[in-house]
Formats: sequence, structure tokens, C-alpha cells
Amino acid sequence: MATIKEVATAAGVSPSTVSRILANDTWGKEETRKRVLNAIKELQYNPNALARQFRTQETKTIIVIIPDLSNTIFHEITLGIEAEADAHNYKVLIVDTKRQLSLESYYLNAIQQHEYDGVISMDANIPRKLLEQFATKYPLVVALMNIPGSQIPTVRIDNIAATAAAMKHLIRLGHKSIAHITSSSDLFAYKERLDTYREELIKNNLSVNPQLIKAGEATISGGFEMANQLIASGEKFTAIFAAGDTMAMGAISALRQKGIRVPEDVAVVGFDDLEVSSYYNPPLTTIRQPKYKIGQYAFSKLLSIMKEEKVTEPVDILPYELVIRESCGHYL
Repeated sequence: MATIKEVATAAGVSPSTVSRILANDTWGKEETRKRVLNAIKELQYNPNALARQFRTQETKTIIVIIPDLSNTIFHEITLGIEAEADAHNYKVLIVDTKRQLSLESYYLNAIQQHEYDGVISMDANIPRKLLEQFATKYPLVVALMNIPGSQIPTVRIDNIAATAAAMKHLIRLGHKSIAHITSSSDLFAYKERLDTYREELIKNNLSVNPQLIKAGEATISGGFEMANQLIASGEKFTAIFAAGDTMAMGAISALRQKGIRVPEDVAVVGFDDLEVSSYYNPPLTTIRQPKYKIGQYAFSKLLSIMKEEKVTEPVDILPYELVIRESCGHYL
């Protein structure tokens, strides 16, 4: 998909000249018009008047795309976005796609037909190609997710280092049989956590038992089901590393229902540090993502793009924290 900058380069003119000729085909010198129109034809550039309007008319409104508003991690990040947006007199429209791929693509395409100034996406289900095509035309920032090798502006933590910290903590406590519950490996954050889980076991001369790895829904009920699968497998495990706090909570409930004590019999570590995690019974050891700050940084980055300011670093990696509580048996 050619961009207006590529057309301008091919024709030897500025992007603004291309825009003027597209808006009025009698504008400028005939020779210049011919070069631009030939470049448009050769590059198969498909100008979209509404897309140009998206950039030129400021509406003071942005879109935030999330996959599931019921998951409080997206709620807490959105609060950070809204606070920063409000400080700059912007309104925030939240789109909950409910993890349905058809809706995700529909909403992102529909945004192109409306008057919004920019987009923040937290939905890992949106195809990478669609995001990259969108980012060439519109202000877009991805929050929370990692898109390897992409130049799409992103705000996130280092998933690999954070997972390694959680695993190292369990291994330091003497655990040798550590199970892992996760969600779809198609989502890169979960894939990174799964790969790092395996790598940390290998680095510490511990075996990787496929029977101790379960995938399901990234929900409390999903964690409950996966923990029951682990128990039913008959495989021995003394700890569970969950790729999300909701899954960890579900796992704790399943263990308790079977008479397995947490942390005395099985330690549990989560990921995200949701607000409820510190109040759960037992309070959950987890990786704290700076959710509110991720939201603030995401809007600030988007604002720079909307103002056409130079973004020196496409990816902002914010610090994480291993929060040690009672669910792993050793806490501060």
C-alpha cells in the first residue's frame, strides 16, 4: 500500500503538492500535475479524502480499543489514558471488541471513516498487517503489547525480563516442578512468557514437562479449569506460574477446592498486579505492570504523533516490579 510520501518522492515534489493536486486536478503546472498523476497510477496509490480529513481536522477526540473491559488491567490503563487526555482537553471514546476478531477489524476500519484524531490499541487480536497499514496513515499507539520488529509506536514492559524474575524467584525458593498456565500462544505476550518459562527451567537444569503446561481462557474460570487439568494429570508440581493474575486467582480456587493449600503445598505467582491481587486470599505474588503510567505514556506518545512531532524512540519500555506476597510462601 503506497503512501502519499512515496508518491511525492516518485514525482519529485512535496507531499503537500500531491495533496493539492488530489484536491484540485487543475492546480499547479501541467508538467507537475502529470508527474504526480503518473506516480499515483504507477504506485497504485488509492487516495482517501476522509483519511486526509482525519489528519487535517482536529476533533480533540481519540479512540481506545480494548479486547475486554471486564479485565481490570485494561480498565486501569484506560484511567491513565483518560487522565492525560483530560489534561490536554481531549475526549476518549472506548471501544470494547469483546475479543471478537470480526469486530476488531470492523472497528479499526470504521475509524477511518470518522473524525477522530488518533487511536490507542490494547487489542492483541488485531492482525499485525492491519495495524501497520493503519499506522502509515493515522496516528496510532499500541499499549501493553510487543510487536517484534515493528516500528509501530508502542508502550509496554519487558515481558521476557519480568517473566524471568518471577521464575527465578520460585526457583530460589527451591521449587523444581513448576507448572505454567497461560492463554493463546497466538498472542505474543503469552508466547514470550511461555518461552521464557521454558528457558529459565533449562538454564537451571530443570526438566520441561509438557504435561505441566496448560492453555485456556485468560479469566478466573479459565485458571480454575487449567489448574484442575494439572491436578487431574497426576503430574507432581509444587508451584504454578500463571501468565495473568486472573488465571492465578482461578488456579488458587481450584487448588483449595481439592484440599491443596496455597502456599504450603503449592506456591502461585501471577502477572499484572491487578488491584484485587493484593486483597486476594492469600495475597498474590505477581509482576506489577505500571498500568496507569502505561496509559499516560501512551497518550503522550500519541499526542506527539498527532502534533507531527518527531518520535525518537518508537518503543517505550517501562519498569516492572516483582511484588512478593503470601501466595508463594515468602513475602516481605
